[in-house]
Amino acid sequence: MDSNNIRFYHNNRVEISVSLILFNEGAQVIAYCPSLDLSGYDQTEEKALADFDFMLSDYLETQVRQGTLREDLVAHGWFIEEDVGSEPSFTDMIETNQQLHQLISLPYKKRVVNKTCLIPA
Repeated sequence: MDSNNIRFYHNNRVEISVSLILFNEGAQVIAYCPSLDLSGYDQTEEKALADFDFMLSDYLETQVRQGTLREDLVAHGWFIEEDVGSEPSFTDMIETNQQLHQLISLPYKKRVVNKTCLIPA
């Protein structure tokens, strides 16, 4: 995918790339996506990412099925233009999300995860 984080296809397919923040909270590893306000967690990074993957797939499938994905992305600060879009900048998210602002003071790793989700027709 190019500089766009999301691409909409006419065959009910959505390709998305999102930024994740990985951090520990007690014995849990949290994979948090501030641009969608979604997270996954488990005892290892691998399992937390797998849980996030499930949450992201469920979110996308539900939003596409209900016809509300574009509207919800815009409500989360995404910039959507025709069949492509981009997530808000990390700086913009920090300015508008107090929880994220506090989170970045903790030790964390930022990672980009590419996820392609096929939505049943």
